Amino acid sequence: MSNDRVKRKDLWARLNNVKQSDWIKAGNILGLNVTKSNSGTSHTHVIRDPKNENLDDIKGVIAVLQINLYKQANRGIFNALRDFGVPEDKIWRALKMLK
Repeated sequence: MSNDRVKRKDLWARLNNVKQSDWIKAGNILGLNVTKSNSGTSHTHVIRDPKNENLDDIKGVIAVLQINLYKQANRGIFNALRDFGVPEDKIWRALKMLK
């Protein structure tokens, strides 16, 4: 199912190819904090609000990055970034899917 808020439907359909390492790089490019979990969970990285430096504060979490991602998980991460206020085209550029 496509998201009605997404302008670039062709790119939206290709989100199944995005890996955790791509989101880590994109988060850094977007100026967000990407932190690594110290616990042994499958949620090894978290994209966080750079204005909230308290790593124990759940309110600072924008998206959780699983090791093995799939299309719906990638779409959830994408929507979480957009809901945080990151423009769509900026996300696509950070993922190297748009020039």
